[in-house]
Amino acid sequence: MLAEINLENEKLVINVIQEYLDKNRYFNSEKIVPFISSRFAKSNININDDGIKAILKSLVKKNLIVERSKLIREEVLNNSNRKEIYELIKRDPGIYFNKIVNELQLSIPVVEWHINILIKFNFIRKEKFDNFEAYFEEGIKDKDVFLVHIISRDKCNKIIEYFKNNNEGSTKNQVNTVLGMHSNTIKKYMDLLHDFGLLYKKVSKNKNLYFLNEQYYYKIYNRYFKSRKRDLKDNNNSLER
Repeated sequence: MLAEINLENEKLVINVIQEYLDKNRYFNSEKIVPFISSRFAKSNININDDGIKAILKSLVKKNLIVERSKLIREEVLNNSNRKEIYELIKRDPGIYFNKIVNELQLSIPVVEWHINILIKFNFIRKEKFDNFEAYFEEGIKDKDVFLVHIISRDKCNKIIEYFKNNNEGSTKNQVNTVLGMHSNTIKKYMDLLHDFGLLYKKVSKNKNLYFLNEQYYYKIYNRYFKSRKRDLKDNNNSLER
């Protein structure tokens, strides 16, 4: 019952905040209290200033409103460019900034602006790998971030596709021969995939044979990659040519 009352009070406050922001104002949790209080007084809503401040604190914590923004969360994806950026990051977790710019044909300042808003409102998160910043939907688990980043790399995808089509086991040299990548690249990604448990190893006739841990791979794939516009296999169609 208390939770329902709190939710209803939050809706009342959000509605007044919307009115405030519609006047081309930025949200400021201190300055807005008198505005909300006056609106409540006119509507005979019995929530005092301390109650309003508590509700505002809760809304900020939930990322429904953000300091110094003209938006509330439910409006964030109303902008078509911002929604496209968000949907692209959902489809392609671990995507780099330049790839977003190139795929959507938007200017760098526009992409920067919308990404910052998506981060502020907790739609996406940013992680740094080497000298690159990668973007993920906010719901991704901390323990999976680096793994998803690795899987999202094109060369790593090709290695995974190779093992999806070769279930009898392969050595690193065999993978290198078929894919034609540098041996160090093959070793780097296969070692990482093995460390994460996506590849497992068996010794046969003094050779290390690697196999795809399909159950684990598809668990990760279905959780983070299933919504891509194109299947991961489409990124590696050069294998079939």
